[in-house]
Amino acid sequence: MSRTIMMLAIMVPLLVSADEYPTTATVRMVVACMAEFGSQNEENLLTCACRQDVFEAEMAFADYEQASLYERYVRMPGKRGNLFRDSKEGKEYVEKLRAVRQKALAACPVVRKITRDTVKQ
Repeated sequence: MSRTIMMLAIMVPLLVSADEYPTTATVRMVVACMAEFGSQNEENLLTCACRQDVFEAEMAFADYEQASLYERYVRMPGKRGNLFRDSKEGKEYVEKLRAVRQKALAACPVVRKITRDTVKQ
């Protein structure tokens, strides 16, 4: 029995596709988005979760990781930064990342206020 559990513990992470966003990455992205809006409230959660859904639909997680890496390190000064600035592949990743961002912004407007309808019974 314990061998079966150990094998499952080893094999299950391998079954996750490169296209799937891990839960920790999803949470980090949503929390960072909410921080950009200034607070963690339900309105910002709905907006940021929507934007995260757009990312998951439009860009594989492996591509998102690569694009984020290039976008972050392209600002690195000197010769080390040249590796990222001069990369054609990196430019393509960053262009895709920015296009998905724009699509997410257009698809998910900022929620300003949530009202709850009360149902009288």
